[in-house]
Formats: sequence, C-alpha cells, structure tokens
Amino acid sequence: MSPLTSPLTSTLTSTPPPPPPDATINLATHYLTTYRSIFYHALYYYDDTTPTKVQPFLVPFCLVGAFVLPIAFLCIPQYSVVTTTTTGGANGEEKTQQQVRVRREWVHWLRWVVGAVIVWWNLGVVVGLPGFGGLGLGFGAAEGGEGGWFSPGRTTTTASACTALSYAAGLMGGWGTIWGLETVVFGGYQGVAMRVRRRRLENGRGGDGRGGGQATQTQTQAQEGEKGGIVNGNLNTGTNGNGNGNPDTADLRRRNLNGSGKAASSAFRTTESTDETQSPGENEHKEKGKRWTVDETIDFDKYEYYWEPYPDNGTIWERLDWVMDMFNSFRGAGWNYSISSIPSLQPPVIPPLPESTTTTPSSSSSSSSSSSSHVEILPYFPTGLPVSFANLPVSSHQHFHRPLTARSFLLSRLQPMLWSYLALDFFSISARLDPYFVIGPNGPLRHPTYLSSLASSSSSSPSVHLPPLSLACAKFLASLPPWGLNFFRSFFSLSGILGGLFLYSYLWQLTQFFVLGRWLRLETHGMGILDELWRYPDLFGGFVRNVLDRGLAGFWGGWWHQSFRVGFTGPVRYLVKQGILGKEGKGNKKVVMTVVQMATAFLLSGFLHALGGYSSTAFRISSSEREDLLTGDKQNRLVAFLEPVGFFVFQFLGCLVQALLIAIINNNNRVTSTTREMPKWLKRTGNGLFVLLWLHSTRWMLIDDMARSGLFLYEPVPISVFRLLGLGGMPGEGRWDWWRLDWEYVPSLWWGNRWWEKGFRM
Repeated sequence: MSPLTSPLTSTLTSTPPPPPPDATINLATHYLTTYRSIFYHALYYYDDTTPTKVQPFLVPFCLVGAFVLPIAFLCIPQYSVVTTTTTGGANGEEKTQQQVRVRREWVHWLRWVVGAVIVWWNLGVVVGLPGFGGLGLGFGAAEGGEGGWFSPGRTTTTASACTALSYAAGLMGGWGTIWGLETVVFGGYQGVAMRVRRRRLENGRGGDGRGGGQATQTQTQAQEGEKGGIVNGNLNTGTNGNGNGNPDTADLRRRNLNGSGKAASSAFRTTESTDETQSPGENEHKEKGKRWTVDETIDFDKYEYYWEPYPDNGTIWERLDWVMDMFNSFRGAGWNYSISSIPSLQPPVIPPLPESTTTTPSSSSSSSSSSSSHVEILPYFPTGLPVSFANLPVSSHQHFHRPLTARSFLLSRLQPMLWSYLALDFFSISARLDPYFVIGPNGPLRHPTYLSSLASSSSSSPSVHLPPLSLACAKFLASLPPWGLNFFRSFFSLSGILGGLFLYSYLWQLTQFFVLGRWLRLETHGMGILDELWRYPDLFGGFVRNVLDRGLAGFWGGWWHQSFRVGFTGPVRYLVKQGILGKEGKGNKKVVMTVVQMATAFLLSGFLHALGGYSSTAFRISSSEREDLLTGDKQNRLVAFLEPVGFFVFQFLGCLVQALLIAIINNNNRVTSTTREMPKWLKRTGNGLFVLLWLHSTRWMLIDDMARSGLFLYEPVPISVFRLLGLGGMPGEGRWDWWRLDWEYVPSLWWGNRWWEKGFRM
C-alpha cells in the first residue's frame, strides 16, 4: 500500500539511532525527536517487515465507541409512559388512574448488542481487533499483509506525535469501554438516575413553560391530601410552599456555619420487588457534628429545584441534554447516584407502586405486554420531585469539601493550581536530566552518573553552561546513592502526577463556573447547572483522615480523586442486583462483597493504565526481534503490558495485608488482656510508613511503564516560568525556549482514502 503524503524522506531501521555527542546535555530533545520519527515512519511507511500499523488519533472516528455510540443509544427511550388503573377498597370497586413508566423490552435487550459493539470498537481502535487492521495485542509475531484500519492480519494501535495524547488514546479506549458498559448495560440509568434542575419562579409559580404551574398545583393538592401518597403521578412530600422542601430562604441565609446537623439515610426504591435497593453510589452521611448550610449561589427566591428523571416524553434535544450531562458526570455531583465521598444532596425516597397496578388496554401499543409481572413498571413524575438542600453537608465523611462563596471557591482553586504549575515546570526541567524519565528503565543510560562531570564542567565551558536551578538538580542527582535515587524517582513521579491532576481538573472547574456559567450563562447544554457552587467539590479528600487514619485502603478509597469509582464498581453492583453473587447482606457477607468490589475496581484500573502504555509503545516494536526501536531493548510485550495491572493488583493485596496486620495486633491485645489503647500518633505513624513503603516498593510496575511510553517527555505547562527567569533549562536552548509548545500540539486535517479516515489528527 502506498503511503500517504509524508514529511519524512527516509525510513528508520530497526536499530535505534545513536545519541548525539551532546546527548548527556539534552537527552529529552534527542529522544523526543527520535520518538516522533518512529511514529511518522509507522504512520506513513509500513511493509511486511514492520507489521505494526499506526492509525492517528483521529476525531471523530476514535470517539465513536467511547462517546458517540453510548450517547446515541441512551437517547432512545427505554421506558414508555402509559396510563394505569389502580384498584382498591374491600371489593376492588375503587379505581384510580395515573401515569407510570413501563420498560420497552426490545430496547432493554438491545443494550447487550450495543455494549458488545462498544467493547469491540474501543479495543479495536487501541489494540487492533479483527476488522480494525489487527488480530490482537501483538504479543507474538504478526503475519504480514495489506495494511489499513479495516484489513485483518496487522497489529494496529492509535497513537500521536504528542506522547501524552498517545497515552491518552489508550486511556480513552479503556475508560470508554468501562463507562460505556456501566451506563448502557449495567447501571440502568434511564430508570433510576435523576439530576437536579431548576426553573424560574414567577409570582410564586414556575412559569417558564416547563410545567412549573402544574408543579404548584400538584403541591397544593398534596398539602390537602394524605401525606406520603402519589397525587397525579407526583410524590406528596408535604413541602412548605416554596416547592423545594427547604426551610425559608431567609432562615437558611441566617443559619450559623457552626451549627450541627445529621442527615437521615435514604434508599431508592424500585418497583420490581419490596426490597430497598440503593442507587449507584448513593450517599449516606452517618457522622454527627457536621455543618449544614447552603452556598451563596443557591437562590430559593428566584428558582425552584426539582429532580428530573430521564425525559421519556421529551424531545430528542431534551433527551440528548440529559444523557450528555449524565455521561459526563463521573462522580455524580448533582445526581442521585453521587458517590458517598463527595458532599451530596439527599436523593428522593420513592415508594413502590401498589401491587394492584395494571395498565389499561388503550394506553399505548406497548401496554399489552406491560401487564406481565416480569416487566418493570416505575412511577412517573411529569414535573419532577422537589429537591431538599436542608441536609447538604459542607464536607463529606472523607473530608471532600465544597465551597460556599465564589471568592473562597476561586482562592481554594487558584492556590493549588499555582503550586501545581510551578511544580510541573520544575518537574519538566529536572526530569530531563534523569534518563529514567526520558527513556524509561531500559535506556542506554540507566543512572545519571554523567551529571557529576557535567556539573563540574558547567562553570568552565560556556557551551555546557547550566542555569542555576538545572545545575543544582544535576549536582543533587549525581550525589544520590542508588537507593536514594530510587526514592527520589518515586517522590518525583507522584508529584508530577498530582500536579497534572490538580492543575487541569481545577482549571476545568473554574472554566465551567466563571466562564460557561456566569459569563456565557449556559444553563445546560449537556452540563447541567454550571453557576452554583455545590456542583464543584474538592478533587481529593482529607489526607490525615483517610491515609494516616485508614492506611492504604484510605489512600485509594478515600483520599484519591475517586473520579472513576462508579464505573469501576458497576459490574459487581450489577451482579449483586441480579442475584448472581447473592443478595447483599450484613456481617461477613457484606465484607466479602466489599472485597470483591475492591478487587474488581483495582483490576479494571490496572487494565485501563495498561492500555495507555500500550498505545504509546506498540508501534515501536519490530516483528522479528521484538525490539524497542527507541531504546534497543528486546521486550516481552505481554510482560510489559501486565506490569501496570500488577501494580494495581499489589495495591489490592496491600490493603488486605494491612487489614490482616491490624487484625493480628488487635487480637493480640485481646489475648493479652491489654486495655490500654494504642496512641493515635503511633497508629498514624504506622499507617503512613506502611503506605509510603508499599507504594515505593511497587510503583516501578506503573511508573516504569509511563516512563517507557514517553509520557514524561510531555511538558504540561505552555510557558516555563523558570526558563523565562533564566533559572532553568538546558544548554543550547534558544532565547524563546520558555514557550514549550510546538506545532505537534496543534490538530491538523487528516484526509484519508475512506470516509472514516477523514477528520482532525490530534
């Protein structure tokens, strides 16, 4: 197959080009150039001797399986709104009619087909499945043949000239598969998920044309009727007249922040059985002495707030807006499936429908099958259920906080963003001196011993002069013993990862609130309410409360960002709901379910990160020697792929080991009749040391893969402050090298031979 138009005029051999004479000065520039040369060679030139074919990170093609397909399917209503008849009284003579939601079975079963296509598409884009130009992960020698995205016989991967986007391609395919299966197959979100919406009040009534008047009428009837019933399809909650189930606005504004309160736990009831089943990630607050208040952006005098279920009878744009909002709410802020780690609104309690509910023959075409007992029937709330902000906590039991004022929100986000920016700038400069972060653990220079001679000649030779910051780092790295260098790499890599998470996550929060919410005043557009602060909880939890008090389990299950928690725990929740793993119980049975859920979450996280490493390095492997074209190292691809999986498996084992050690210590205290409790400082010291040593001992399985993939060659800050001030940098860098982005970071138009090969190459 003839190559497309290429900027390269020559091809690469299987032997990596030798480092230039000044490679000890600027290793990163040399190897980044080599990485891009190998990428373009695999992208434009390929034959039977190099069967690994690179497909570009192309938009929209690469987004179909991760975003387009699941969102499009979720826009198809899985429930029909029909009229039912409820019989009552001694002789069954009393009959009332109301609307309910009846599941459409053909859509319900079609989700399995869509889920299979999601898996095939995402993994095909990343690792090359049949139909996407490959036969698998390429762990063995692949057979030759005609190339192309949809021709079998060739190992394929999606990559980019930007090393970070190459890694992100694998993450996108992995997370797109996990989240797509959770939202389409496992979670049943169209039936149980509700989001918080608001509508304007006009003279005490919702008069924006979205059913506000009907909501007010329903609330009036509810106050006159029996409490706790369903009136005209709406739950009677006995609201106080403002339509939100909240105290008066003035009373909430006067509430002292030092007050305490306690939220009662609630359950989301389903109509399939009389058991109470929690919605995904349902939030329960069981601690005493919490502070409850509303933030300054909530205005009960202007808006009424309600829970909006899936709009079965809405337009395609209303359904698309609801689905996009749900699909992009990983932690569930503003949804009833919010994870328990973040401060969350109390989800509504929905009573089951009467057992005597039957559908009328004239309801709809689907009503004839809905009278069967196995068909799911849910209540229908045309105007939504009122939202209560009375028990919205300021912080969760894992110390995730939410801001109360716009000023505190801005300051609490800008401070970590500033430190993260400077830390990432320092990391980018210093990591370029260490060959481990440049080329990985198997590079030609495994220890920066050359830095001692470089530092000594820096002052005598103008050609190798290092700025003060880079010179200090070179001397420091050269003076470290092997064990000290290992600790430094652990600390440095964790700092770089945390800096990136804080910088980009908080930048997105500020953009949503101030730019999209307040400046452009976008109420929805698939992102929900943007200008209210309760939607923006902290990214990480409390370090002392989680890590020092709970150990390794608290590090991963409480302190870490928890963005993927709903998706990681979805498969086990589904198996429990279906009765495959048994009903959720108490005591030992609950402990077993927790352990299984934890193991599944760590395993999925391992495969997610392994796909990121694969998409960055797969095209650098030749067919005959299985040799990395960048480092010259002969690798076993299966071992390299499973290393990130092993890291997260060991985190799960570490949680079990620490729990076992704690149980042994507690049991020994009981046997020896020791009544004196261990001091808190000693417990925290022990937990902290265990977390530190366990992460340091196992981090190589993950960080080696990240370094090998070239992820640390990416510079996440566009302007290098330390270079701009003349404090950092490398010899040979020009006057304007403080600007760290080049044309490889700009999307370019890609015009392939087939329609799916056309788009923007990232």
